[in-house]
Amino acid sequence: MSKFTIDKSHFITGVVMEYFTKMIGDKGAKATFYLQTPNAEIDSTRKYPVVVIVPGGAYFWTSWREMEPVALDFLGKGFSCVVMEYATEGRDFYTKNFDPTKEVVSAFPNPLIDLAKTIALLRQNAATWALDAAKVNLVGFSAGGNLIGQLGVYWDTDWLEELVGKSKTLYAPNSLCIAYGATLMAKQPLLKGFEQLDHATLGVDKSQKRADLANVLDKINEKTPPTFIWHTTKDTIVPVKTALKLGLNLEENGVPYEMHIYQNGPHGLSLADQRTDGSAKHAKSSAQVATWTKLYCNWLAENGLAF
Repeated sequence: MSKFTIDKSHFITGVVMEYFTKMIGDKGAKATFYLQTPNAEIDSTRKYPVVVIVPGGAYFWTSWREMEPVALDFLGKGFSCVVMEYATEGRDFYTKNFDPTKEVVSAFPNPLIDLAKTIALLRQNAATWALDAAKVNLVGFSAGGNLIGQLGVYWDTDWLEELVGKSKTLYAPNSLCIAYGATLMAKQPLLKGFEQLDHATLGVDKSQKRADLANVLDKINEKTPPTFIWHTTKDTIVPVKTALKLGLNLEENGVPYEMHIYQNGPHGLSLADQRTDGSAKHAKSSAQVATWTKLYCNWLAENGLAF
């Protein structure tokens, strides 16, 4: 069988989807698009709901386990998908070449601005890409949960609109899925093992004011979109009590939400099956936790955010 190489800078047009990558902003962020192609046998005018996938990685890097495998799963469920890779310095910077005086590309609010620009790009091209602009759903894992949470609480602010340079209506999310999300990210002693996390999240200016902006748990408001939450009680990186508090804050602000707390499973389960499990003894596979994608899709449908 002959080998071949795909150039992501060009459209791949075929029976099933279009696949391409676009750079976002000027910091190095990029978005990879997995778009459904309408077919006359089904409905040549169909507009597809969207899942925007935002990986974790502590703002040190972005985890592949929470990117393409997740996109392909939701693509198979009938969604058009986008993987948003916010810019980071990469693992080597923090493990080999750490410089606390360097302003990092991942510092707040850079990833937030680029996420907003990605969603605006989607809506601006909705007609061309056969997207339903009223069904733009964000899934964020770990640090990605922090990032989509930021957009969920700040999308309607004037300061973000000024930084993005586009109308806030273009990047308002229709729903959030916060998967073991670190809604408390900066200056948090409970987040074990991430000594340089504050630098990755905040950059050189680690003031409490900036940390309070990056931490979104207590910023939930009535304009936060409907939210789906899942977490595990055995998560030793991001405490489950933050997910429980998130649900309470959504309840108190009248935001529709659904929450699933699984008894077992470590942090970083992603799809929770062998597609995203490279750990010893399949520690990141769980038939129970793997139900989250079905539950989430049912929840989207219940809220009119799927087909």
